[in-house]
Amino acid sequence: MADSDFAAIFSALGDKTRFKLFQLIASEPQGCVSQMAEHLKISPACVSQHMKILADAGLVTRVRHGQRVCYTISTDSPSKQLLSELIFNTKATTRGPSLQKELQKL
Repeated sequence: MADSDFAAIFSALGDKTRFKLFQLIASEPQGCVSQMAEHLKISPACVSQHMKILADAGLVTRVRHGQRVCYTISTDSPSKQLLSELIFNTKATTRGPSLQKELQKL
């Protein structure tokens, strides 16, 4: 995963509202715009704008069900690899030692 991919993901999730929307979608298999708007007490247009940013970062996939627009976590999402690297430390051999040195400096 390129540094620009990490930057796009963190930029997308760095906004509090987008992070909450991402959490909603992660907890509910398919989050529809109207339901998410009601849950967060924001307009559907605002939800749609935030979801476009999450989709552009490759984190979610848009699914249309008639009049409703819903989103799911992307199955081929860079977030899947990111979570694997951060939580499960799958790239410890390439990033682990240098990261450990940086953390020790703190």
